Formats: sequence, structure tokens, C-alpha cells
Amino acid sequence: MTEADSAAYFIGRPVADLQDPYCAEDCAFGSVRLDGQHIKDGDFAHCTFANISFKEACIKDTRFLDCAFIGCYFRRAEIRSSHFIGCKFVDCNFSHIAIKSCDFKYSSFRRCQLPFSEILDCMPSEPNLREELARNLYLASSELGLSGDARRYRMEEIRARENSYRAAVVGRSSWYREHFDGFARVRVFFLLILSLLNRWLWGYGERARTLVWNLAIFAFAVFPLAFYVMRDGLVKRPQGTITPFDFFSFSLENVFPSGIRTGIEAISLAARITAGAESVIGVVALALLASYVFRWSLHR
Repeated sequence: MTEADSAAYFIGRPVADLQDPYCAEDCAFGSVRLDGQHIKDGDFAHCTFANISFKEACIKDTRFLDCAFIGCYFRRAEIRSSHFIGCKFVDCNFSHIAIKSCDFKYSSFRRCQLPFSEILDCMPSEPNLREELARNLYLASSELGLSGDARRYRMEEIRARENSYRAAVVGRSSWYREHFDGFARVRVFFLLILSLLNRWLWGYGERARTLVWNLAIFAFAVFPLAFYVMRDGLVKRPQGTITPFDFFSFSLENVFPSGIRTGIEAISLAARITAGAESVIGVVALALLASYVFRWSLHR
């Protein structure tokens, strides 16, 4: 955030003293140390907090509505039963923070993020709002190089999106019924199916084990069985008899560009289509695996 951007949060907000009782509206607070203090039953609306130190402070039963926190220090702070509705956090430090029974609806984070383990139970219960917050924290974590939290936030974002799709399909609440008509529900239903297939087959591109496991199932079980069923559409050149082991070899020849040569050729249309489909699956799976390894190496 540039200096001009930061200054925008102070326009029209007179500077005030941040002290007990902790209640204010349309005020700006700057360069104050509240280290180790207890802030309870506070109520702040449309306020700006800049360069405030909340180190080891305890914030309890306090509401912050549409507030901006710029360069604030929350190291080892404890926040309980407090609400941060529509707040903006910029360049803040949340090291070793403890968050319990709080609400961060409509809030956003720039160049800072909350530890995933601390905010998970405090994320909005509404799927669409949970997805929005998780996406924001995923991007913030990625920019800071926190690959572990970034991955967890991305998975949480996807889970919340799928729950939102389900809620839209069944019209779980009046909000979903108003925002998704009949055609929109059909579209969302197909998006949900695609997302679930992405999870089951590729692990959203984040779980190499899922990808490898499914590829092994296709290569060693599904396609060998399919070739056995359509064995009349296969021939072995030069003249030879196709053995049960050949079905596995032919499957591996299609899915892996490993130089395996079985001499088996698909001659029927069904066998050719099946072999071609397996080859496409193999190329896509290997490309996804290479992409995963490349991204993993960058994070390392």
C-alpha cells in the first residue's frame, strides 16, 4: 500500500486518544502502545488504527465495524469473543496470536495474514462468505511465501465453494433461492460435479498421492480389464497369442511414454478409442504431476 493509499483511511477522521472507555466512531488512532492491556466491551466503528502495538494485549467482547488496521502489532495478543466486521488489515504482525470465538466477516488482509490454525474455527459459517475470506487469506499467505498456510487456505476455499454450490442447488436458504434461479441452479450443479471430479481424480492439483494412486488404478486395473473385455479387437504382431500379462503391458505402453513395446495393436474401433483415451489420461496425469513437482520445488 502506498503512502497515498494509507492516507485515504485518515481523511475525515480526527485524531483521538485510544484509552478507556474503548469506544469511538469515525476517529483515527496512531502510534500508541497498549502492550499487555485489557480491552473489554469496546465498540469502534469506522475508525483507523495506525502503528498501534497490541503486544500481549487481551481484547475481549469488543466490536470493530469497518475499521482499518495499518501496521499494527498483535504479537502474542489474545482476542476473545470479538467481532471484526468489514475490517481491513494492512502490514500487521500476528505472530503467536490466539483467537477464540471471534468473527471476521467481510474482512480483508493485505501483506499480512492470520495463522490458519487460529482462525479456522472463527471463519464465517456461511459458505459464500467463508470462501471469500479463505481466498483472501490464501492470496495473502502466498505473497508472504507461507506455502503451508496458503495450501490449507486454498483447500478451505474449495471446500467452502463446494458447500456453496450444494446450498445453491437445493435452495438451502432464501438468499440462495433469490440469487439462483432454475437455470443458475443447473449451471451450479455441473460446476459442483466438475469440482468433485477434480477432487477425486486430481486432488485439486495439490495432492500428488491422489493423482498417482488414481493413475495406478487406471493403468493396472481399469484399462487392463477393458482390454480383456474387448480382446477380440486386439492382435499381437508378429503372430502370437495374447496372454493375460499382455493386457497389463499394453495398458502401460499406452499410459507411460516409457518405450515399452508389446507388439499388440488395436484393430477394432472400440479398442482404438479406449487405447487413445488411456494415452490422453496418461499425458494429462504426467503433466499435472510435473506441474506439482515444479511448484513444490519453487516452494522449497
